[in-house]
Amino acid sequence: MLLVLPGWIPDARPRGVSCFPNNNTPTTTRVFKSISRTNRKGTALGVSELHIPGYRETKIPFILKQEDLTSCDNGNVLTCLEEMTFSHNDYESQIPHESGHLLHKTTRQILSPEECNAIVQEAESMGSLMGWTTKRHGNYPTTDIPLVELPDTLKFLRKSLVQRIYPLLRMQFKDYLPPGDAAYKLRVADGFVVKYDAEGGGQSELKPHRDGSVLSFNIALNSAEEFEGGGTWFQSLNDAVKIDQGQMVSHASGVLHGGHAITSGKRYILVAFVILEGYDSWSMRFYNSVRNL
Repeated sequence: MLLVLPGWIPDARPRGVSCFPNNNTPTTTRVFKSISRTNRKGTALGVSELHIPGYRETKIPFILKQEDLTSCDNGNVLTCLEEMTFSHNDYESQIPHESGHLLHKTTRQILSPEECNAIVQEAESMGSLMGWTTKRHGNYPTTDIPLVELPDTLKFLRKSLVQRIYPLLRMQFKDYLPPGDAAYKLRVADGFVVKYDAEGGGQSELKPHRDGSVLSFNIALNSAEEFEGGGTWFQSLNDAVKIDQGQMVSHASGVLHGGHAITSGKRYILVAFVILEGYDSWSMRFYNSVRNL
C-alpha cells in the first residue's frame, strides 16, 4: 500500500529498499510529487482537536513539506522517502488491554546520539535567546521549547515522523487503530523539547496527568548517565519506565502518567501529542476506554 500524505500524490510506483539498523527486513521507498494543498476548513479531526480546537492549526507545521525531501533521481523532480520497518523485537510492550498493549518502549535507538545532541543544542541556544516556556500547558505545564521555535529540529522531525515514528506507532497500536487507511492518518498536533533540571530551582518532575490526544510519545535526548531518577511514571504500573538516549516511549494519551522526578543533573526529552485525523468518534471512544486504566 502506498503511503499518501496530505497535499501529496504518488508520482511513480514504489521502488528501492531500506532497512532498520540491524534488521534485514526491507521496506518500500515511497516516491512523491508536490501538489497544492486543498482547503480543509471545517473538517473535524481527532479527539484532541475536539478538546483543543487550536490543534487544527498547530498540526500544520508537522506535516511534511516538499523542501523537506531530498532528490533521489539525479536532480529530477522526483523525491523519495524510505520508511523503516520494525519487528516485535524492536520494542517491549506493557499495560495489556483487550487484544493489544497501551504502552511501548523501544529496545534500540529511534534517533542517533548525534541527532539527539543536535536537538538539545538548538533548544538550549533558543532558550538562551527567548527563555524556556513554563505556562503553555495549563494545569500541567512543563519547562519546554515548542518545536515550532526550533526550525532545524522541526524540519528533521517532519521527515523522521514519516520515515521512522509513524511506521513504528502503526505497528505498536495496530490492534486498536481502525481498519483501512486510518493508520496513515496519524498526525502530530503538538511537539516540544522538555528540560528537567534538579538544580537551580528548575522543574524536576511533572505531576500525573492525561494528555488531550490519542497517542503520545517521548524520546530521550540525553544519556541516562547525566541524571539520577527520571522516566515516565504510569499509574497502571505504579512505576516509572526509563529509557536511554535515542529510545522512545509511546502510549495511549488517556492513561494516567507523569514525569518521574530527577534528583540530580538534567534530563531532556522530545514530547509529541498525536491525533488521528478524521476519526472523531473513534478517538473519543478509544480515549474513554483507556482513561481509567
